[in-house]
Amino acid sequence: MKSTKEQLMQIQEKLNDLIDSDATQEEAIQAMNEIIKSLGYNIQPAKDFVAENERILNEWRNHLNQYEKFAPDGIMYKGEFRGEYKYYETGEQRFRWIRLPNGKENILWANAPLRILFLTKDQNTSGDTSWDVRSESFRYVASYNPEAYKPEDKWLATNVTFFRNLVYSLYGIMNTTSAKIMNYHDIIDKKAIEFIDSDEHIFARINCKKEVGEDKCHDYILKEAIDRDINYLEQQINNLDADIFICCGYSQAIPETGNRMLNLLNSIGYHFKPQDEEKWILYDSDKNKVAINSYHLSYLRFDYVGMISAYHEFLKKHPTFTESHRK
Repeated sequence: MKSTKEQLMQIQEKLNDLIDSDATQEEAIQAMNEIIKSLGYNIQPAKDFVAENERILNEWRNHLNQYEKFAPDGIMYKGEFRGEYKYYETGEQRFRWIRLPNGKENILWANAPLRILFLTKDQNTSGDTSWDVRSESFRYVASYNPEAYKPEDKWLATNVTFFRNLVYSLYGIMNTTSAKIMNYHDIIDKKAIEFIDSDEHIFARINCKKEVGEDKCHDYILKEAIDRDINYLEQQINNLDADIFICCGYSQAIPETGNRMLNLLNSIGYHFKPQDEEKWILYDSDKNKVAINSYHLSYLRFDYVGMISAYHEFLKKHPTFTESHRK
């Protein structure tokens, strides 16, 4: 995958050729649009992923007749930061930084070279009310003195296992190629946060059970929710059209693939087949999409090394997979 600098240099070279030509203003504008499109970008996306996702969520919420306990999700927000308190039934409160939408999410997702989607179970509120998954900033969650942890300080929420493993997984996958692997001990928290903050690295997340849960989502509860809402899940997943699905919920006790999210994908038209003995990486060759059979992100024995090593081996056999999928 070419870096932003390399892509800009390529655009500059083509623009220089255009300047030296005798093109009219109209011809120049058309030529510039073609230059950008040739690099895999769209000035105006033909599809509004964000609006369609919102339509699906609204219909879903109304169908369940759930409002306060329905947790919306989708493409993560890229706007400014805002501080807010989380209030618990026990009376406890914690401060956290959230991100707001800024209207750029749709075009960023439309042009993302690799669209990555985390499929997770549900929102564990632990007595809190639901919140918008898309607003999560992965900053340190503090019970007091919120000013000690400002967004620009880039303090990764290492006290929240789920957030740390999500950020590390995204950073590791996006920085691993057929030629190199991003080792766990080489990840620096602040660099990982800078990476996830940037417009260049947009991603999405979908909870398969939209009603908020407690500290744990038992498999039978998750299965019931997936079976009940499979039509909405199919719409939401197909709308986002991701290239890499990180399915967070592996368990030996689950039949077929060992993962409810993987079973879901294969039931709605995907044909993911294992690419390694441990079945970490699954590939749909017809659609050119990858599914990662991951543990739950809060799992204390979350195996980053096993996941990234298997992905690296897959890329050795498919080195062009990391090239832009938007061309």
